[in-house]
Parts: sequence; C-alpha cells; structure tokens
Amino acid sequence: MVHLLSKPFHSLQQFVDRIGMYRLVLGSLFVLAFCSVLAGFTGDLAYSGLSQIFALALALLVALSLNWVIALITKIPANHESAAITALILFFLTIPEENIFANWPLVLAVVIAILSKFLITTRRQHFLNPAAFGAAALSLTGVYIFNWWVGNPTLFIPLIIFGTLVVMKVRKWVPVLAFLGVSLIVYLAESFSNDVFLHEATQTFFLSGPALFLAFYMLTEPFTMPAMKGPQFLYGGLVGFLSSTSMFSAWLYISPELALVMANMLMLPWRLRQKLFLEFMEKRQIAQDTWEFIFKKPKGFSFQAGQYLEWMLPHEAVDSRGPRRYFTIASAPTENTVRLAFKLVEQGSSYKRELMKLDVGEKIIASQLAGDFVLPSDSGVKLGFIAGGIGVTPFRSHIQFMADSGQVHDTKLLYCCNTMAELAYNNEFAAAATAFPLEVIPVIAKEEVAAPLERGYVTVDMLTRRVPDYLERVWYLSGPPPMVNAYTKLLHDAGVPSAHIICDFFPGLA
Repeated sequence: MVHLLSKPFHSLQQFVDRIGMYRLVLGSLFVLAFCSVLAGFTGDLAYSGLSQIFALALALLVALSLNWVIALITKIPANHESAAITALILFFLTIPEENIFANWPLVLAVVIAILSKFLITTRRQHFLNPAAFGAAALSLTGVYIFNWWVGNPTLFIPLIIFGTLVVMKVRKWVPVLAFLGVSLIVYLAESFSNDVFLHEATQTFFLSGPALFLAFYMLTEPFTMPAMKGPQFLYGGLVGFLSSTSMFSAWLYISPELALVMANMLMLPWRLRQKLFLEFMEKRQIAQDTWEFIFKKPKGFSFQAGQYLEWMLPHEAVDSRGPRRYFTIASAPTENTVRLAFKLVEQGSSYKRELMKLDVGEKIIASQLAGDFVLPSDSGVKLGFIAGGIGVTPFRSHIQFMADSGQVHDTKLLYCCNTMAELAYNNEFAAAATAFPLEVIPVIAKEEVAAPLERGYVTVDMLTRRVPDYLERVWYLSGPPPMVNAYTKLLHDAGVPSAHIICDFFPGLA
C-alpha cells in the first residue's frame, strides 16, 4: 500500500519542484481567492464576491505600489511576488468590504507589513513575518481584531489541497506537523475543560479555525524560520502553543498573528541573521556542461558543510521559475570563498543564462541559509555518500571541510554520472584522499569504463564488493529526486536502517 501511494506522491513532488517557490505560493493563494470569490457569489460565504474582489484589488494595489516606491528609493531589487503574497494573506484575515474607506484595516495592515520588510531588519534582513507583523500591529494595540475568515468549511478542501502543495515545495513538514500537533492538543485540552465535546472541538479546529492557513502559508515563510529541523520543530511547537493557549489571557490576548511574531523573535538566534551581497570573483568549468561560480566570503558569515542558500538574481525576461534559486554551498566553511555549481543545459532557465553573464565585481544576493544535510558530530561514524550528477556539491563541501579541519570520517563516495566527462572535482577529491580515509568510486551509466571504476548503476552486489561494511555506515544521498528515491529503496532493501539514510533536499531543482 505504501509503495502504491509513493509513486503519485513522488510524481506530485517532481511537479511542484518545477515551479518556483514564490510562483507556487502566489498561484495557490490566487486559486484560493478565486474559490472564495465564487463562494461569495453563490452565497456559500458570508462575504459577497463583489466585496472580496474590491478588497483584494485594493490590497494588491497598495502592496505593489508601496513595494515599487520603496525599491526605487532604496535601490533594492523589488520582489513583487512577495509583496502580492503578503497582500493576499492579509486579505484572508480581514473582513472584506465594498466601501473603500471601510477597508482601512486591510490597507493599514498591508502598509505596515510592506514597510516592516525594509525597516525592521537585522544585518539587512527582515526577521518578522511581514503579514503577521502587519496584523499584529493592529490587533495588539486594539485598533482592529482580525477574524481569519479563511478558516471556513467552504474553503477547507482547496485550503488542504493547495496548502499541502506549498509545504511539499518548501519541505517544511517538520514545523507544520509540530505546530498542528501542539496546537490541536492545547486546543482540545482547553475545550474539554470548558465542557466542549472533543469531536465538536476538533471540527472547529480544522474547519473554522486559523490553524491550517497559519501553518501552510505563514509558518512556512522561509526567511523567518530557523535553518535546521531541530529548531524548526521547536519553532512550530512554540507557535502552536502560543496561538492556542488562553493561559496568558488575563493580561495579554495572544492572537495567531502575534503568536507567530513572538516566535520569530524568540527563535532569531537559530536562523541566518543577514542578507548576503556576494561579490563575484570568477567562474570555471569543472566538468562537461558544469560550471562553478566563486564569490568573496562576507565577513562574519558562517555555515555548516552541506547547507544551502537561496540566491536571488534579478534580470529581465524572467521565466516561469522566477529570479531565485536554491543552491547548495559547494565550498567548505573553512574556505574564504563561497561557491556554487550547476549544470548548464541547452534551453535552460533564464536565471542560469543571466548567471553566466556575471562580470567580476558584480554582486548576487543570497539568504535563507538552511539544511540538515550536515556531518555527524561523532568522528567515529563511518560514512557512505551516493551522489548523482551535480548532487555532488554538498559532498564537495563535506570532503573539503574534513580535509581542512581534521574532523574526519572514514568515507566512501559512490559518484554516479552518465559519462566520465561529467565527473566534477576530481582534483579536489584526489587531494582530500591523501588527508583522510576517503575512496571515490565513479559509477558510470552510459559508457564503458575499466576497473576500478564501476559501469551501470549502484546495486546491492556493488555495495557488497566495493563497500563490504556498508551496513555499518550512515548513508547520505544527494541528486535528482528519482535517483535519491531509487537508492533509498535499494539501501532499505539491503538492510540499512532508515535512521542511517539521510537524503538531501535537492535545492537545484527548486
């Protein structure tokens, strides 16, 4: 049964991976708004379709205009998709009105939210969820209480469908499930103490409360959450507790939006607190159709080997995936440069074509440091790496870090490519192999090779021959999702425990 469900899930995951994050979030919110407007015209929602259209148009106009003006003044590239997302989120929290003046809470919340992204920053990076801050600024002062009308049985199914796509895209199941679990437990406990039947309370929580929208569209905002899964779990649980408990109500009403803002501030030490402006130094071809870009490392920037960044490169004629990409940091924390690498194909994205045009001294914006694909702290743990194509970049970071720092693990790298010409970082790996126990085993799929290289694909027989102690190792897998899924199954079938298999979020596809 699990195997039957895994195929459509992986197909759906590949579908969302082909869409830019901001485009997917924005598109899903517009579809949700379309559903609500339609329900308004049919009378299935208390708010008329006309009032919703008017309020939404006003919110978008204010957000996009203000975002454009601020970007013009500050000379910071404007992310209009982000501004539109903020406007749409606040639209779903504020009662829509047909009268322009009656929509003042929505307009004011949008203005505060957009301004907060530029004014409330640390190291040139905003750290509070803009929509939550815009709403909290009004609700905390008692100016306006947001009713989160998006929590409605009529919108439950589209909210579940499109919200799930968003979480699949950003891979934030850990904080979302932690939030929903803690929030539901606290809500049910307090409902039970107030003599509310549990089945009624559960229905209210999922069908009429703010929890699902908050979890799918606000909690998952990547700029304002911790970088790694452990702190993300605490973050989700903290928001869940604060947004559902009434224990502080005697002196402070914690609305859902205020709960998120409070968690943003409390978890600030666990996230990247700066926006990086990386100066381009040079590029070099490291394999067939594969290029590495090298940037100066900003002072004070630190990360763990195997983590990734979001890289923004505004340009004209942007394709459907937008001006942002996630790339693993190919350099090690011990190096004084920041490197990214990617495969360039014909008819590739507008982003990569623009990246190839970078001149020395030009800058690219990087932020959203994240990722748990990091080395174990116990040096006694033996490692097995399986890389597919450009999925080798986190392993380049791991291996260079071990060679430089002396914090080494006995390591085997099965490096899977179609041809020998596609193998990257050969010199770096050869040099590292002289510093610690490292064996790189190229596995070539589409051309004949001689021993000690391997021909074809990784099999249990190959593991037994080349890595006879494979059951004693912790395995790290990085590459295209179909490859990672296939080799995860192979390792499972070979007897490797699930706890010893760590898969990378392959950001190059996102």
